[in-house]
Amino acid sequence: MNKEESSYAIYKYDFHKNPEPTITAKSDGIDGTNNLNIAQTCFASLFDKNSVDNLGKQNKKGEFTRLPNDVIAKQGDIYVWRVNNSQLKEWWTRSGKDIHGIDNYEMQELESNPYSHVLIDNRPGHCVLAIEKSTAWGSKPDILRDMLLDNFNRILADRYDLAMRIESRMKPTEIWQFVYDRIYEHGDYIRRVTFTFQNPKKINKSKTTEIKSARVKAIVRTAEISKAIKGFYTLEFDKNSHGNISPKNRDMAEMVRLCADNGYEICITFKDFKTYRINDYVKAFFPMTKKMIDDFSNGQHILDGRSILEQWFDIIEEQTQDYINEDEIPKRRDRGRK
Repeated sequence: MNKEESSYAIYKYDFHKNPEPTITAKSDGIDGTNNLNIAQTCFASLFDKNSVDNLGKQNKKGEFTRLPNDVIAKQGDIYVWRVNNSQLKEWWTRSGKDIHGIDNYEMQELESNPYSHVLIDNRPGHCVLAIEKSTAWGSKPDILRDMLLDNFNRILADRYDLAMRIESRMKPTEIWQFVYDRIYEHGDYIRRVTFTFQNPKKINKSKTTEIKSARVKAIVRTAEISKAIKGFYTLEFDKNSHGNISPKNRDMAEMVRLCADNGYEICITFKDFKTYRINDYVKAFFPMTKKMIDDFSNGQHILDGRSILEQWFDIIEEQTQDYINEDEIPKRRDRGRK
């Protein structure tokens, strides 16, 4: 991904009545049931001043830090919102010597406010949030999502007796396509691959997939001979050795097929993505260029009259029709022990 392009995590949001009305909402006689039909309008009101009041985060000590934020562009119900973080860098510098000739040190501090873009599609019935994957928030959009959700719910609860959910859009993945995308689309690399083989004689399964590869057969046979419940086969890699992680490697493809067909586990640990497991649901990410944001900010439209971001959000909606929200992901179970 080039420097002029960023990756955005895609989320859906919705609203419901706050399950525990706040003191403020009670004293003002606010009933969220009456606001559900206008929940998106209530949400939009948070940005009336082109920034969200008292947006901030708490540290582990409970100390609250206000965070600068501003809507840098808006067309209709679509916003480009910039949310800053507060990062404190500390280091020690030598500041001379004491009367005994021992070095003195002083702590230095430098605060910075890097930002991430948050794109909001609040058109009726759309309710999509896109959060930039940025080092400002540790390259983890979920961290920013969680902070925003806490703030939104605090404000919505007091003003409208409403609560909000913001959930990642997720899709099931085919293992080889996922590996290819991580390596060649995201510049990631594999650190470790672990295959878990169940011992067929130790599980309630009368028939397992036929193993054609002599090497793979030897690995599974070792688990049987030792009467182990399961066996693990782990491969370690560096960033220059990903070329053989593909279906072209017949032994590797055989192990993947064996695990997939029998419900065994494959764990692939990447440098950036961390751990992927076979048939995992993964978060939806879509690219966005700086030029697209600039064009939106300048009020440009495409030929059919839509704004640049309106078109972008429509494409995302079309391509994620078969995705699910993260709370809908089925729980894992050990299919090898059915």
